[in-house]
Amino acid sequence: MNYAFLVKILYFFIVAMLLALLEIQIEGPNGWAAKLPTWRARLGTRFDKLFKKFFHEKDLTGYFLALNTFLLVVFHMPFIWHFQWSIWEELSILSVYVIFAATWDFLWFVLNPKFSLRKFDKKHVWWHKKWWGVMPVDYYMAIILSIVFLLPETIMINPIEGIFKIVALLGLNIILISITIMIYPKAY
Repeated sequence: MNYAFLVKILYFFIVAMLLALLEIQIEGPNGWAAKLPTWRARLGTRFDKLFKKFFHEKDLTGYFLALNTFLLVVFHMPFIWHFQWSIWEELSILSVYVIFAATWDFLWFVLNPKFSLRKFDKKHVWWHKKWWGVMPVDYYMAIILSIVFLLPETIMINPIEGIFKIVALLGLNIILISITIMIYPKAY
């Protein structure tokens, strides 16, 4: 069993929770930087169209771009500390990152006393324009991308380790989110 990977998942869940709490302080009930003094891509430009294609019709904001670029740089710090890059570690980091991003986003709703899960639907969450059932398409895409990033290692290196990583990454985040919902009194 890869305990180091479990520790990474727990660590990044805590980071996602802290980031969600910070964003709640910054945004309040207004998601997607709606009331922040941040630049937005001009509608109809190539950059705007490209971003909307990959991020399901969301508007590109400077806040989103700066924060996510910063987080990707932080996620790659192990390569700077150890000066050892490998494609397998890169794919593992990207897999953790996409689940981290979806977890952080969802925790914003769970922990936001001005929002809560009662309002977690297409009607109230206007910035998630595309939904499948009870979740935004982005969350399903994060799950799929996370698995895709871990598949090469699973197929080519160690199937048991790869399957463990996939199950642990998805399962532990679901368990930790569920515990957070049960413990946090304002989640509903």
